[in-house]
Amino acid sequence: MTGAAPLVAIVGRPNVGKSTLFNRLIGARRAIVEDRPGVTRDRLYGVAEWTGRHFLVVDTAGLGPTEDVDLPGHVAEQVEIAVAEADLVVYVVDARAGLSGTDYELAARLRASGKPVLVAANKADGPKIEGEALVAAELGLGDALPISAAHGRGVGELCDAIVDLLPVVEAAPTLVPDGMRIAFVGRPNVGKSTLINTLLREPRVVVDDRPGTTHDAVDLAFTFRGRPMVLVDTAGLRRRRQVARAMEKLAAIKSIRAIERSDVVVLVVDAGEGVTDQDQRIANMAFERGKGVVVALHKWDTVRSNGKLAAERARSAEQKLAFLERPRIVKTSVVGEGRDRGEGRGRNLEAVLEACQITYGALCRRVRTADLNRELEAAVAAMTPPSHRNRRVKLLYATQADTKPPLVVVTANMGRCLSPAYERYLLRRFRKRWNLWGVPVRLVVRARDRTNRERRAGRR
Repeated sequence: MTGAAPLVAIVGRPNVGKSTLFNRLIGARRAIVEDRPGVTRDRLYGVAEWTGRHFLVVDTAGLGPTEDVDLPGHVAEQVEIAVAEADLVVYVVDARAGLSGTDYELAARLRASGKPVLVAANKADGPKIEGEALVAAELGLGDALPISAAHGRGVGELCDAIVDLLPVVEAAPTLVPDGMRIAFVGRPNVGKSTLINTLLREPRVVVDDRPGTTHDAVDLAFTFRGRPMVLVDTAGLRRRRQVARAMEKLAAIKSIRAIERSDVVVLVVDAGEGVTDQDQRIANMAFERGKGVVVALHKWDTVRSNGKLAAERARSAEQKLAFLERPRIVKTSVVGEGRDRGEGRGRNLEAVLEACQITYGALCRRVRTADLNRELEAAVAAMTPPSHRNRRVKLLYATQADTKPPLVVVTANMGRCLSPAYERYLLRRFRKRWNLWGVPVRLVVRARDRTNRERRAGRR
């Protein structure tokens, strides 16, 4: 996040409607909402605007016991960080269910924090429940504001109270700086969140040994060697038939959207298991969407001591991901080696970011038309294109029409006259000449503009 914008943290026990209120305040469905406790795990940020005033909002995990999620230590740490960062805390309780022991315990912790607190009694969908919401004043945090985040009832009054307590800032806040966007994707439980936390050197996202810990795609501002980046942690992508609950389906959709909004994708592969069919599908999904791909053979410490197995894993990754056109493969681990052992630096983690920078450079590379045509002439001289419909194919000139990914347009005497094999030959030449590895390069063959040619002939 950038700027000195005030920050509002939304806290409360599980399933009281924090994420629904977060989505209502920012005017978008960014947080996953499901009628089941424990859905939110990480801190999720958004920008809210009310009567011309802007402020940041952070959604947090529910504090307290849940039905099927047992990550209290991890999520409590995320909530404590959010409260420490915040200028104001909105404490959400369930007006319909009434107060619980957890509500009183959390209220005591908020009083001890010294932060200004507003109590929002959510799910007050009617006058009768609004009356019951007044009981929340027993928490010792002032009068409660009855709201219904799902229907918008009372949210305006809550926003009035929020902006009255926040400092005035002139500029609207932005969540992330400009910079290369790197999405870390892969199957569940391959170590994406741990890898990101080690890079950031802080427990920014929740990590647990069980799969499915990450639900939302989380954007994290980061600077590497003076260059701004945005690291995006995503939910693990399972096979389609294994995605059962609505929450998992929405998490998968958010991960795919995170890929679409990224520049470079880091495919995190469990080195102990090697590249699977699902890894190939995820990599192909990113490549087809025009993204550069870097492969992290993660948890390399689990295979490194077995030289034969390590060599097989590296060779297999190259073979199974050959369709990515020689992507940069980095062997990573959060376990340090040598002088890095015990310092939280891990193995080859900075090399992942270096590979992303190189791949991003290839993705944005702009080749001069003169250089491109010289390479095209050399390619034709080395291998003449096969005839098309019994006519000789002439490749007249080439130009680069776009970047991210690179798009090369070749003008010929006929349109779509090259065989797939010859197009692959040209692409290999271009990739090798300008180091366009690990990025999709598009090639379009079009016919010469007949109108212009006939106009020139008419002048003669």
